[in-house]
Amino acid sequence: MQILIDNAKVVLPTRVIENGWLLIEDGSIQAFGTEAMRPRIRATVINAAAGFLLPGLIDLHCDTIERLVEPRPGVRFPLSLALQQADFSLAANGITMEFHAVSLDDDEFSVRSDVFVRELCRVVAETRPSLLLRHKVHARLELSSQRGYSAIMELIAQGVLDLVSLMDHSPGQGQYPTEAAYREYVSRTTGRSHTEIDAFLHIKKKQIAAIPERIKGIAQLALQHGLAIATHDDDTASKVEQWPQLGIKISEFPTTMEAAQRAHKLGLAVCMGAPNVLRGKSSGGNLSALTAIKAGVTTMLCSDYYPAAMLGAVFTLVEQDIISLPEAVRLVTLHPAQAVGLATNFGSLEVGKVADVLLVKPGASGVPVVERVFVGGKEVLRRSVV
Repeated sequence: MQILIDNAKVVLPTRVIENGWLLIEDGSIQAFGTEAMRPRIRATVINAAAGFLLPGLIDLHCDTIERLVEPRPGVRFPLSLALQQADFSLAANGITMEFHAVSLDDDEFSVRSDVFVRELCRVVAETRPSLLLRHKVHARLELSSQRGYSAIMELIAQGVLDLVSLMDHSPGQGQYPTEAAYREYVSRTTGRSHTEIDAFLHIKKKQIAAIPERIKGIAQLALQHGLAIATHDDDTASKVEQWPQLGIKISEFPTTMEAAQRAHKLGLAVCMGAPNVLRGKSSGGNLSALTAIKAGVTTMLCSDYYPAAMLGAVFTLVEQDIISLPEAVRLVTLHPAQAVGLATNFGSLEVGKVADVLLVKPGASGVPVVERVFVGGKEVLRRSVV
């Protein structure tokens, strides 16, 4: 089956074709060009009405699935229901490949445990044929968790993970510069008592000595299985400098410009949060994504905790004249695909690549709206922009 989308602004990796067209056949992109080159073929023709044609967004990190399962402390819903809800919401926001970022911890924060990660792997595998988009599992290990470490080693060996990342949220590391900051955050977000927080701190302090060997073990096994490895909340240049020799290639949410610059210089893909772009600042008072983008040290953006921010960040960066549209689109498509080794088939509108394609138009309020979504050449979502 052939689908021809014409009268579109076709956003390629380095340029935009005004009044262009794109041809999809058998699930892949067959051709594109200007109106003067429009083929005369029998095909289903879609008039884009001057909308933007973009590659499907690739989100390497989003923990929304945790909140869909437990929207309030102690209130839980079936994971299969949450995944179905996430599937539709993500597609509506233009995300065609989602890496669900779920944590292997000791139940410190709600559902963040090996039990939940194992269940997500199972549910994704069982329901994948009925879902609209491409769902993958990004397992985040809290390095102070012995149980989490054992689980992630098993899951890597089983081949059920698509990305792994390493986190150390002990007080004095990255996100929590002091023990007081750690206590305040855990109390505010989980409602845990002082006694419960004391217990978690005790565990973390006991496990500190084991962290270096855990990092080496995970990195070695992940590389053997062809998995990309990320780190989380790097805060110093010295911390970043150890990663390349371990095969770690992604630095997520560096908290300081020093760490971001060093990661970029060493060739790591630096990932910042799209909500940080939309808000103009970090929710935790860390490095501003806008500042990092202007400094040229940001490789890609992820939704982090707010899927709608991905597409919004693209057009915000263009409207503020910070970078061009092709550059902004690469932050959420081609660069994430490259970071996890999927760029041969995904991440850009190029001949031969899989036809994960979006038609986007400005909404009445100026917010970009996804009108049509194609995954593997199949239209999975359609709505009208009034």
